[in-house]
Amino acid sequence: MNGSPPQEPSVSEDRGGGSPIGGRLTRARATRVVVFWSIVALGASTAVFVLFRTDDNPIEAIIGAWPVVIASAALYVAGMITYALSWARLFESNRRALGLGFLISQPIKYLPGGIAQPIGQIALGVEATGQAAPILIAFPVHVLINVVAAATLGAPLLLVAEVPSWVRWLVVLTPLLWTLLDRRWMRTVLDLIGRRIPKLRVESALPQQSLINRAFLTALLAHGMMFLSFGVLTASGVPGWSILELSTAFAAAWLVGYVVIPSPAGLGAREAALFAFLGGALSGTEVVGIAAVHRVMTMVLELAMMGVAVWLARRRAHPAAPVSPPGDGPTSHVDPA
Repeated sequence: MNGSPPQEPSVSEDRGGGSPIGGRLTRARATRVVVFWSIVALGASTAVFVLFRTDDNPIEAIIGAWPVVIASAALYVAGMITYALSWARLFESNRRALGLGFLISQPIKYLPGGIAQPIGQIALGVEATGQAAPILIAFPVHVLINVVAAATLGAPLLLVAEVPSWVRWLVVLTPLLWTLLDRRWMRTVLDLIGRRIPKLRVESALPQQSLINRAFLTALLAHGMMFLSFGVLTASGVPGWSILELSTAFAAAWLVGYVVIPSPAGLGAREAALFAFLGGALSGTEVVGIAAVHRVMTMVLELAMMGVAVWLARRRAHPAAPVSPPGDGPTSHVDPA
Protein backbone atom coordinates (compact mmCIF):
# COMPACT_ATOMS: atom_id res chain seq x y z
CA MET A 1 0.00 0.00 0.00
CA ASN A 2 2.90 2.38 0.56
CA GLY A 3 3.91 2.08 -3.10
CA SER A 4 7.36 0.68 -2.40
CA PRO A 5 8.30 -2.51 -4.21
CA PRO A 6 8.55 -5.71 -2.18
CA GLN A 7 11.99 -6.39 -0.82
CA GLU A 8 13.83 -9.26 -2.52
CA PRO A 9 16.17 -11.45 -0.52
CA SER A 10 19.73 -10.27 -0.75
CA VAL A 11 21.93 -12.43 -2.91
CA SER A 12 24.62 -12.14 -0.27
CA GLU A 13 22.52 -13.94 2.33
CA ASP A 14 23.69 -17.35 3.43
CA ARG A 15 21.13 -19.72 1.99
CA GLY A 16 20.65 -23.10 3.55
CA GLY A 17 22.53 -24.80 6.33
CA GLY A 18 25.84 -24.00 4.73
CA SER A 19 28.61 -26.15 3.37
CA PRO A 20 32.32 -25.57 3.07
CA ILE A 21 31.80 -26.11 -0.66
CA GLY A 22 29.41 -23.26 -1.44
CA GLY A 23 27.50 -20.29 -0.04
CA ARG A 24 28.50 -16.92 1.40
CA LEU A 25 31.64 -16.93 3.54
CA THR A 26 31.77 -15.08 6.81
CA ARG A 27 35.20 -14.61 8.32
CA ALA A 28 34.76 -17.53 10.76
CA ARG A 29 33.32 -19.77 8.08
CA ALA A 30 36.06 -18.80 5.65
CA THR A 31 38.61 -19.90 8.26
CA ARG A 32 36.87 -23.28 8.57
CA VAL A 33 36.82 -23.66 4.79
CA VAL A 34 40.53 -22.86 4.47
CA VAL A 35 41.45 -25.28 7.26
CA PHE A 36 39.24 -28.05 5.87
CA TRP A 37 40.45 -27.77 2.29
CA SER A 38 44.04 -27.52 3.46
CA ILE A 39 43.58 -30.88 5.16
CA VAL A 40 41.89 -32.30 2.05
CA ALA A 41 44.72 -31.03 -0.16
CA LEU A 42 47.31 -32.49 2.20
CA GLY A 43 45.52 -35.85 2.21
CA ALA A 44 45.20 -35.87 -1.57
CA SER A 45 48.84 -34.89 -2.05
CA THR A 46 49.86 -37.65 0.37
CA ALA A 47 47.91 -40.14 -1.73
CA VAL A 48 49.61 -38.89 -4.90
CA PHE A 49 53.02 -39.09 -3.19
CA VAL A 50 52.37 -42.70 -2.19
CA LEU A 51 51.28 -43.51 -5.74
CA PHE A 52 54.61 -42.43 -7.21
CA ARG A 53 56.79 -43.74 -4.39
CA THR A 54 55.39 -47.29 -4.36
CA ASP A 55 57.93 -49.96 -5.31
CA ASP A 56 57.51 -52.65 -8.01
CA ASN A 57 55.80 -50.16 -10.34
CA PRO A 58 52.19 -51.19 -9.60
CA ILE A 59 50.83 -48.61 -12.03
CA GLU A 60 52.48 -50.49 -14.90
CA ALA A 61 51.00 -53.75 -13.59
CA ILE A 62 47.55 -52.16 -13.49
CA ILE A 63 47.82 -50.85 -17.05
CA GLY A 64 49.00 -54.25 -18.27
CA ALA A 65 45.89 -56.00 -16.96
CA TRP A 66 43.34 -53.37 -17.93
CA PRO A 67 40.31 -55.66 -18.58
CA VAL A 68 40.52 -57.09 -15.07
CA VAL A 69 41.25 -53.64 -13.65
CA ILE A 70 38.13 -52.19 -15.26
CA ALA A 71 35.95 -54.87 -13.65
CA SER A 72 37.69 -54.42 -10.30
CA ALA A 73 37.48 -50.62 -10.50
CA ALA A 74 33.77 -50.73 -11.35
CA LEU A 75 33.12 -52.88 -8.29
CA TYR A 76 35.13 -50.53 -6.09
CA VAL A 77 33.41 -47.38 -7.34
CA ALA A 78 29.98 -48.96 -6.84
CA GLY A 79 31.10 -50.10 -3.39
CA MET A 80 32.33 -46.64 -2.39
CA ILE A 81 29.12 -44.97 -3.53
CA THR A 82 27.13 -47.52 -1.55
CA TYR A 83 29.51 -47.00 1.37
CA ALA A 84 28.70 -43.28 1.35
CA LEU A 85 25.02 -44.17 1.20
CA SER A 86 25.36 -46.36 4.29
CA TRP A 87 26.54 -43.28 6.21
CA ALA A 88 23.77 -41.10 4.82
CA ARG A 89 21.10 -43.68 5.68
CA LEU A 90 21.65 -43.08 9.38
CA PHE A 91 19.74 -39.82 8.91
CA GLU A 92 16.23 -38.89 7.84
CA SER A 93 17.24 -35.96 5.64
CA ASN A 94 20.20 -34.24 3.93
CA ARG A 95 21.34 -37.63 2.64
CA ARG A 96 22.72 -36.32 -0.64
CA ALA A 97 24.92 -33.73 1.07
CA LEU A 98 26.03 -36.27 3.68
CA GLY A 99 26.95 -38.81 1.02
CA LEU A 100 28.94 -36.26 -0.99
CA GLY A 101 30.72 -35.11 2.15
CA PHE A 102 31.66 -38.71 2.92
CA LEU A 103 33.27 -39.15 -0.50
CA ILE A 104 35.06 -35.80 -0.25
CA SER A 105 36.60 -36.77 3.09
CA GLN A 106 38.03 -40.12 1.94
CA PRO A 107 41.47 -39.02 0.60
CA ILE A 108 42.21 -37.45 4.00
CA LYS A 109 42.51 -40.93 5.53
CA TYR A 110 46.03 -41.24 4.08
CA LEU A 111 47.34 -38.65 6.53
CA PRO A 112 49.25 -40.15 9.48
CA GLY A 113 47.40 -40.40 12.77
CA GLY A 114 44.09 -41.76 11.50
CA ILE A 115 41.99 -38.85 12.80
CA ALA A 116 41.92 -36.41 9.87
CA GLN A 117 39.31 -38.34 7.89
CA PRO A 118 36.85 -38.65 10.80
CA ILE A 119 37.27 -34.94 11.49
CA GLY A 120 36.54 -34.10 7.86
CA GLN A 121 33.55 -36.43 7.69
CA ILE A 122 32.10 -35.04 10.92
CA ALA A 123 32.75 -31.42 9.89
CA LEU A 124 30.97 -31.88 6.56
CA GLY A 125 28.14 -33.69 8.32
CA VAL A 126 27.64 -30.83 10.73
CA GLU A 127 27.71 -28.34 7.86
CA ALA A 128 25.12 -30.38 5.94
CA THR A 129 22.69 -30.84 8.84
CA GLY A 130 23.40 -27.78 10.99
CA GLN A 131 23.43 -30.03 14.07
CA ALA A 132 26.47 -31.36 15.87
CA ALA A 133 25.04 -33.90 18.33
CA PRO A 134 23.39 -36.24 15.76
CA ILE A 135 26.58 -36.31 13.66
CA LEU A 136 28.87 -36.86 16.63
CA ILE A 137 26.72 -39.76 17.83
CA ALA A 138 26.07 -41.25 14.39
CA PHE A 139 29.78 -41.41 13.58
CA PRO A 140 30.71 -44.09 16.17
CA VAL A 141 27.50 -45.92 15.25
CA HIS A 142 28.70 -46.03 11.65
CA VAL A 143 32.15 -47.19 12.77
CA LEU A 144 30.51 -50.05 14.67
CA ILE A 145 28.40 -50.87 11.62
CA ASN A 146 31.56 -51.09 9.49
CA VAL A 147 33.29 -53.34 12.02
CA VAL A 148 30.33 -55.73 12.23
CA ALA A 149 29.87 -55.75 8.44
CA ALA A 150 33.56 -56.50 7.78
CA ALA A 151 33.64 -59.16 10.49
CA THR A 152 30.53 -60.77 9.01
CA LEU A 153 32.06 -60.88 5.54
CA GLY A 154 35.45 -62.01 6.87
CA ALA A 155 34.11 -64.77 9.14
CA PRO A 156 34.00 -67.39 6.34
CA LEU A 157 37.80 -67.13 6.27
CA LEU A 158 37.70 -69.58 9.19
CA LEU A 159 36.34 -72.20 6.80
CA VAL A 160 39.28 -71.96 4.37
CA ALA A 161 42.20 -70.87 6.55
CA GLU A 162 44.64 -73.32 8.08
CA VAL A 163 43.22 -73.34 11.61
CA PRO A 164 42.26 -76.12 14.04
CA SER A 165 38.91 -77.69 13.29
CA TRP A 166 37.36 -76.45 16.53
CA VAL A 167 38.18 -72.88 15.52
CA ARG A 168 36.10 -73.29 12.36
CA TRP A 169 33.00 -73.64 14.50
CA LEU A 170 33.43 -70.05 15.67
CA VAL A 171 31.89 -68.98 12.38
CA VAL A 172 28.47 -69.90 13.81
CA LEU A 173 28.92 -67.14 16.39
CA THR A 174 28.82 -64.47 13.69
CA PRO A 175 25.12 -63.61 14.34
CA LEU A 176 26.12 -62.60 17.88
CA LEU A 177 27.99 -59.67 16.37
CA TRP A 178 24.72 -58.31 15.03
CA THR A 179 23.46 -57.77 18.58
CA LEU A 180 26.05 -54.98 18.87
CA LEU A 181 23.82 -52.94 16.58
CA ASP A 182 20.93 -52.96 19.04
CA ARG A 183 19.92 -49.39 19.80
CA ARG A 184 18.98 -50.22 23.39
CA TRP A 185 22.50 -50.88 24.59
CA MET A 186 23.74 -47.89 22.58
CA ARG A 187 21.27 -45.74 24.47
CA THR A 188 22.50 -47.16 27.77
CA VAL A 189 26.08 -46.22 26.89
CA LEU A 190 25.02 -42.74 25.80
CA ASP A 191 23.02 -42.27 28.98
CA LEU A 192 26.20 -42.86 30.94
CA ILE A 193 28.03 -40.36 28.74
CA GLY A 194 25.13 -37.93 29.05
CA ARG A 195 25.69 -37.70 32.78
CA ARG A 196 28.97 -35.97 32.00
CA ILE A 197 27.80 -34.19 28.84
CA PRO A 198 24.16 -33.17 29.49
CA LYS A 199 23.89 -31.35 26.15
CA LEU A 200 23.79 -34.65 24.28
CA ARG A 201 20.09 -35.40 23.92
CA VAL A 202 20.07 -39.13 23.28
CA GLU A 203 16.48 -39.47 22.12
CA SER A 204 16.87 -36.92 19.35
CA ALA A 205 20.51 -37.65 18.48
CA LEU A 206 20.74 -41.45 18.36
CA PRO A 207 19.55 -42.90 15.03
CA GLN A 208 16.39 -44.98 15.12
CA GLN A 209 16.77 -48.76 14.99
CA SER A 210 15.24 -48.91 11.51
CA LEU A 211 17.87 -46.47 10.23
CA ILE A 212 20.66 -48.47 11.88
CA ASN A 213 19.38 -51.68 10.29
CA ARG A 214 19.19 -50.10 6.83
CA ALA A 215 22.65 -48.58 7.18
CA PHE A 216 24.05 -51.98 8.20
CA LEU A 217 22.51 -53.80 5.24
CA THR A 218 23.81 -51.07 2.93
CA ALA A 219 27.28 -51.35 4.49
CA LEU A 220 27.23 -55.13 3.96
CA LEU A 221 26.57 -54.57 0.26
CA ALA A 222 29.17 -51.80 0.05
CA HIS A 223 31.96 -53.76 1.71
CA GLY A 224 31.03 -56.87 -0.22
CA MET A 225 31.62 -55.06 -3.51
CA MET A 226 34.86 -53.44 -2.32
CA PHE A 227 36.26 -56.72 -1.01
CA LEU A 228 35.20 -58.53 -4.17
CA SER A 229 37.10 -55.85 -6.09
CA PHE A 230 40.31 -57.06 -4.45
CA GLY A 231 39.51 -60.69 -5.24
CA VAL A 232 38.85 -59.93 -8.90
CA LEU A 233 42.04 -57.87 -9.26
CA THR A 234 44.40 -60.32 -7.55
CA ALA A 235 42.96 -63.79 -8.24
CA SER A 236 45.40 -64.53 -11.07
CA GLY A 237 48.38 -63.75 -8.84
CA VAL A 238 47.58 -65.98 -5.87
CA PRO A 239 47.77 -69.71 -6.65
CA GLY A 240 45.26 -71.96 -4.95
CA TRP A 241 42.91 -69.16 -3.90
CA SER A 242 39.60 -68.38 -5.57
CA ILE A 243 38.12 -64.91 -6.00
CA LEU A 244 35.69 -65.44 -3.11
CA GLU A 245 38.41 -66.78 -0.81
CA LEU A 246 40.63 -63.80 -1.56
CA SER A 247 37.71 -61.44 -0.99
CA THR A 248 37.10 -63.05 2.38
CA ALA A 249 40.77 -62.81 3.33
CA PHE A 250 40.83 -59.16 2.32
CA ALA A 251 37.69 -58.52 4.41
CA ALA A 252 39.50 -59.76 7.50
CA ALA A 253 42.66 -57.82 6.60
CA TRP A 254 40.62 -54.67 5.93
CA LEU A 255 39.06 -54.99 9.39
CA VAL A 256 42.50 -55.19 10.99
CA GLY A 257 43.63 -52.08 9.13
CA TYR A 258 40.38 -50.28 10.00
CA VAL A 259 40.71 -50.73 13.76
CA VAL A 260 44.45 -49.87 13.86
CA ILE A 261 43.77 -46.16 14.24
CA PRO A 262 47.32 -44.68 14.10
CA SER A 263 47.92 -46.32 10.72
CA PRO A 264 46.79 -44.04 7.85
CA ALA A 265 44.14 -45.98 5.89
CA GLY A 266 45.45 -49.19 7.46
CA LEU A 267 48.81 -48.94 5.64
CA GLY A 268 51.12 -51.69 6.84
CA ALA A 269 48.66 -53.31 9.24
CA ARG A 270 46.38 -54.46 6.42
CA GLU A 271 49.26 -55.88 4.39
CA ALA A 272 50.68 -57.70 7.43
CA ALA A 273 47.29 -59.23 8.18
CA LEU A 274 46.81 -60.21 4.55
CA PHE A 275 50.19 -61.97 4.54
CA ALA A 276 49.19 -63.92 7.66
CA PHE A 277 45.78 -64.89 6.28
CA LEU A 278 47.09 -66.14 2.94
CA GLY A 279 48.82 -68.92 4.83
CA GLY A 280 52.15 -68.91 3.01
CA ALA A 281 50.68 -68.96 -0.51
CA LEU A 282 52.88 -65.96 -1.34
CA SER A 283 56.07 -64.43 -0.01
CA GLY A 284 55.99 -61.20 1.91
CA THR A 285 57.27 -59.27 -1.11
CA GLU A 286 54.59 -60.76 -3.35
CA VAL A 287 51.82 -59.90 -0.86
CA VAL A 288 53.07 -56.32 -0.61
CA GLY A 289 53.22 -56.08 -4.41
CA ILE A 290 49.65 -57.34 -4.85
CA ALA A 291 48.38 -55.11 -2.06
CA ALA A 292 50.22 -52.14 -3.61
CA VAL A 293 48.52 -52.67 -6.96
CA HIS A 294 45.10 -52.66 -5.29
CA ARG A 295 46.04 -49.70 -3.08
CA VAL A 296 47.17 -47.61 -6.05
CA MET A 297 43.96 -48.36 -7.93
CA THR A 298 41.76 -47.43 -4.97
CA MET A 299 43.70 -44.21 -4.32
CA VAL A 300 43.25 -43.08 -7.91
CA LEU A 301 39.54 -43.90 -7.79
CA GLU A 302 39.01 -42.14 -4.46
CA LEU A 303 40.73 -39.00 -5.72
CA ALA A 304 38.56 -39.06 -8.84
CA MET A 305 35.39 -39.59 -6.80
CA MET A 306 36.37 -36.73 -4.51
CA GLY A 307 36.64 -34.44 -7.53
CA VAL A 308 33.24 -35.50 -8.85
CA ALA A 309 31.71 -35.12 -5.38
CA VAL A 310 33.10 -31.60 -5.03
CA TRP A 311 31.66 -30.68 -8.44
CA LEU A 312 28.24 -32.11 -7.54
CA ALA A 313 28.27 -30.36 -4.17
CA ARG A 314 29.11 -27.01 -5.77
CA ARG A 315 26.41 -27.53 -8.35
CA ARG A 316 23.96 -28.31 -5.58
CA ALA A 317 24.98 -25.21 -3.63
CA HIS A 318 24.76 -22.95 -6.70
CA PRO A 319 22.13 -24.35 -9.07
CA ALA A 320 22.10 -22.82 -12.52
CA ALA A 321 19.38 -20.25 -13.10
CA PRO A 322 16.66 -21.49 -15.47
CA VAL A 323 16.80 -20.02 -18.96
CA SER A 324 13.51 -18.45 -20.01
CA PRO A 325 12.35 -19.25 -23.53
CA PRO A 326 11.87 -16.36 -25.98
CA GLY A 327 8.73 -14.40 -25.29
CA ASP A 328 8.57 -15.28 -21.58
CA GLY A 329 10.70 -12.40 -20.39
CA PRO A 330 9.36 -9.23 -18.73
CA THR A 331 7.20 -7.08 -20.98
CA SER A 332 7.40 -3.33 -21.36
CA HIS A 333 3.70 -2.56 -21.43
CA VAL A 334 2.15 -0.39 -18.73
CA ASP A 335 -0.13 -2.12 -16.26
CA PRO A 336 -3.58 -0.62 -16.70
CA ALA A 337 -4.07 -0.70 -12.95
